[in-house]
Amino acid sequence: MKKAILPAIISALLANTAYAANIYDADGTTADLYGRMQFDISDNGDATDSDDSLDGVGSARIGTTYSSMINSDVSAIARGEWQIAAENSDDSEFTTRHLYAGFASDEMGSLIFGQTDSAFYQAVAATDIYNTYGYGAFDGVNRQEGQIIYSGEFSGFSVDASYQFQDKAFADIEGLDDTTSGIASLDKAYALTLGYNVEGLGIHAGTWIQQFDDLGDKTSYALSLTYTYNDLYLAGVYLTADQDGSTDVADANTYDGYDLLASYTIDNAKLYGGYTFQEADDNTDMTDEVTLGAQYAVNNNLITWVEYKADQIDGNDNVWTAAIQYNF
Repeated sequence: MKKAILPAIISALLANTAYAANIYDADGTTADLYGRMQFDISDNGDATDSDDSLDGVGSARIGTTYSSMINSDVSAIARGEWQIAAENSDDSEFTTRHLYAGFASDEMGSLIFGQTDSAFYQAVAATDIYNTYGYGAFDGVNRQEGQIIYSGEFSGFSVDASYQFQDKAFADIEGLDDTTSGIASLDKAYALTLGYNVEGLGIHAGTWIQQFDDLGDKTSYALSLTYTYNDLYLAGVYLTADQDGSTDVADANTYDGYDLLASYTIDNAKLYGGYTFQEADDNTDMTDEVTLGAQYAVNNNLITWVEYKADQIDGNDNVWTAAIQYNF
């Protein structure tokens, strides 16, 4: 890698947003602040509500990032990001999204310690562009606590690897009964994703092995393809997961899924949509939905959008959301 791209590496690791504002910059040390305020109006399809009843839900997100030079090639970095619910939603909800510290090098990549997306996320991230719905073919592919993650990019090739330590309160297991509230004990997990990008084409392949104390091991594989041409973006992701054992947990976590997406940007507007499908090992459809969306940027900070999800599974309702979001 070239030294000129180190600031870009740090920016991608830390803020992951174009809105971060610098609040300190001196002697090789920088600190940034970013966040957003959002309000959603939605029809959640709840049959217990009257036909004209809509939900209005507010939320906020705030994050801080830090970087300081160790030498000409390596910087120390840190990031914290939190989600905050409005009072009518859950006035006690204050959840951590990202919380980590580590190192970034233009020659060797980055090594971070803490809570963020696992390396496997890079294998399925291609279709994660929706604001409200979509991205429903995958289970448990979210931010994980207690990780060591390495990321590097070399002449178009990328490698992401992560190791997750023991987590006695792992909460991403389907099929557990109410007495356990979906909590399992994770002994450890490994993830690896390899990718290559060239002239608008991208391919990523990844695997994720999760080993549990009282449940069978779960192994996931994913392959994603992307194509970008000017303002057109196309993406597809295929994922298969298998959990050992013969319990309800294993049945719920053994599946195949895929996600197809297209988006097109016109000036300040973006149109996007896709199809998501997930099928359990017993051929039961777990997810079968079409999502359509339109987003408009009022200015550099304020965006609005409307999304509609048509759920094809019998007994499920179609839903929609209109939202406004201010970013800083």
